[in-house]
Amino acid sequence: MTLPDTQPTPGMFSGSEIAELCDAIKDVHRLLTSVGGFFHELNGAENPSGNGLQIDFKMWGLRTIAEDLLTRQYAKINRMVAVYKEEQDKMKRVAG
Repeated sequence: MTLPDTQPTPGMFSGSEIAELCDAIKDVHRLLTSVGGFFHELNGAENPSGNGLQIDFKMWGLRTIAEDLLTRQYAKINRMVAVYKEEQDKMKRVAG
């Protein structure tokens, strides 16, 4: 059962905004999957007799890049959520 005030309103978003939001969410998922796989490989590659400095540096770089990319993707998602909430508020004022 869907609540009346949560039903999508026709014309609230253009098709490109919906596609952009979906792409941003998919990008976050792909990024996390890729980073997780690579991080797992790096953990397995460390030589127990070595100092691990090179591996640590690669992990730091990977984490830094991933955090930057995730920040950008989350910003896109947050902007789409803000647009959605603004549109919802407008529709409620018009209906009320």
